[in-house]
Amino acid sequence: MVIPKEILSDYKELYEKANRLVEEESRSDPPTDPFRSHYKAREVLSDLKKQLDDQLVSVQASEEDGGQDDQCYRSLLAFVCRDLGRIYIYTEEPSEGEKLLNRCLELVTPFKDRPEGIIPFIGAINELSIVMASKEEYKKGLDILIQAGTSYDEFKASGSEPLAIQDIFNPPENEQESPSAGPKELESLYTLVSFYMAQMYGHLGEPEKSARCCHRTLHRQLESKTYDAIDFALNTATLSQFYIGEERFQEARHHLAAATLIMAEYEVHMLEPEMSEKQRQDVAETFKHRYADVARCWAKYGLYLMYTSKLRLMRDDEDVEAQNLERVIRKLRVAEAEQSRFPGLDLTACENRISCEYCLTFDDAKLVFHFVNEWLDIAKDYYKAENEATEYSKIVQDYAEAYEHIAFFEENPENQAKMQKRRAKYLEDLLDLLDPIFYMKICRECWYGAGTAHAAVLDVRLDIIRATSTPAPEEIKKVNQSCMKAIKHFENYVKSYLAKPQSEEWRPNMDVQEQRHMLYAHFHIGRIYYKLISAHPLQQLEHLANCHTYYKRFDAGCQLHKEASETLQGEMGVVREMLTLLPLKINTVKARLG
Repeated sequence: MVIPKEILSDYKELYEKANRLVEEESRSDPPTDPFRSHYKAREVLSDLKKQLDDQLVSVQASEEDGGQDDQCYRSLLAFVCRDLGRIYIYTEEPSEGEKLLNRCLELVTPFKDRPEGIIPFIGAINELSIVMASKEEYKKGLDILIQAGTSYDEFKASGSEPLAIQDIFNPPENEQESPSAGPKELESLYTLVSFYMAQMYGHLGEPEKSARCCHRTLHRQLESKTYDAIDFALNTATLSQFYIGEERFQEARHHLAAATLIMAEYEVHMLEPEMSEKQRQDVAETFKHRYADVARCWAKYGLYLMYTSKLRLMRDDEDVEAQNLERVIRKLRVAEAEQSRFPGLDLTACENRISCEYCLTFDDAKLVFHFVNEWLDIAKDYYKAENEATEYSKIVQDYAEAYEHIAFFEENPENQAKMQKRRAKYLEDLLDLLDPIFYMKICRECWYGAGTAHAAVLDVRLDIIRATSTPAPEEIKKVNQSCMKAIKHFENYVKSYLAKPQSEEWRPNMDVQEQRHMLYAHFHIGRIYYKLISAHPLQQLEHLANCHTYYKRFDAGCQLHKEASETLQGEMGVVREMLTLLPLKINTVKARLG
C-alpha cells in the first residue's frame, strides 16, 4: 500500500471524527433530536466518501502501479460505505443504507479473500441481513450470511492477517510488525454472522439449525470474553428451553449450568466502589431479576423431565419399535451433545445437582421435585403478586404442576390424594387472588387444573370406599366434597366460554385446543355427577339428570366440532353407552319414588 502518509492522515482524521460523533457524542443527543450526532457523522463520512471516490477515479485513470493503490482506495471506500450504510439504517432511511452497503460489496467482492477486503465484505453482509430481516426476506438474508461464513472459513484457512481500517490508516513500519485491530474485528464480525444466522433459521422454521448457531455465538463470546454476563446468562438459559422441548436434557442442563456459573461469577464483582448508591441498587435489582429468570428456566427443566418421564412410563411397554427408535436417537444425541458444550467452563458441580436421565421411580422423581421447588422459591422471591401478577401466577402454576407430576410416581393412594389436594390449593389460592375480567386466561387454566386435581382425589376416595364393605359416613362425605369441588371448577371453566350467561351456545372463534378442553370439561362434569353418593332418591335423580344433561352436551359438541373430538373416541363411546343407560336408571329411581 503506497498511499502517502499525509493523505492517509487526512482521511484518518475525518474517519475518527465521524466515529467519535457516533460512539461518544451521540450519547448526549437530546430526545427531541435523537439523530443529531449521527447526521453530523453522516456529513463527515459523505465528504470522505467523495474524496475517496474522486481519488479512485484518478488512480484508475493513471494505473501507474498495476492496481495496488486502486485496491487500497477501494478498501477504504468500502469501509466508509459500510459505515455510512449503517448510519442511514440507524437514522431510519434503510433504502439509502442498502444502496451504500451494496456499493461496499461491489467494491470489495473481487478481493474479499484479501486482508484488506474480508472485514468490509463480512461487515456489509451483516448490516444487509438486518435490512432483509426487517423486510421479512429471511431466505435472502440467510443466503448472504452463509456466503459470509464461507468467506470467513476460506480466509482463516489461508493464514492471512485481516486488516481493519485502523490498520490501513496506521501501516506497520516494517514487515515483522503485525496489525492489531484486524483479527479481533474479524472474529467479532463472524460471531455476529452466527447470531444473525440463528435469527434467520428461527424465522424460516428451522429451530435445530437456529439452536446450533445460537450455541456457536455464545461459545465464541465466551472464548473471546466479549460477553455481558447478564445477557449471556439469559441467552444461554433461553437456549436451554429449546433443548428441553427436544428432550435433550443433557444439553439443556449444561446450558443452564453455564448460565448459573456466569451469574455467580458476575455477582462477586458486580458492585464497584465508585458506584453511587442508586447505581448499586439498580445493579443489584437487575441481578436479582435476571437470576429469578434463570431460576424459572431451571424449574421448567425439572418439570419437563418429570412430565416426559411420566409419559414414557405410561407408554405401552410392548412398543418395541418405539423403544428401538428411541435408542438410535439417544445415540445420535450423545454425539450432538459434544458439539453443544462450553469446554472452557467447569460445570461439573452445578450439573451434578440434578439428573439428566428420565425418572423411573418415586425416589428419582422426588429429587427432581425438590430441585424444582428450590428454584421456584427463588423466582417467587422476586416476582411478587402485587406488582408482577402474571409472572407470579405462572410460578404458582408451576408449583401446582410439580405436585401433579410427583403424584403420578407416588404409589400410596392416600399420599397421591394429598399431593393432588396440594396442587388444587395452589390453584385455588391463585383464583382467590385474580380478577377473571383481567386474568381470564390464567383463571381458565386454574379452574381446569383444580377441577382435574379434585377429580383425581375423588378417584382415590372411591377406591378406598370400594375396598370396604361398609364405608364410614366420613368417607362418603369426603367423596361428595371432592365431587362438588371438581364440579364447581369445571362449571366455572365452561361458563367462561359460553356466548351468553345461562345459554348453551359456545363463544365463536374458539381454537381447536379450547374446543377440546371444553368437551373434556363437559365429560368430567357428567362423569362426576354420576359418582356423587346420594342418601335420598330425589338427590340421586337430580344428579343423574345433571349427568345426562352434560353427557348430551358433550355428544352434541363432538358432532359439531369434529376436529376437536378426533382424540376423544374413547370418551365418546362411554358417553353414548351412558346416554342409552341413563334414561333407564332415571326411570328406575322414579319408580322407587313412586
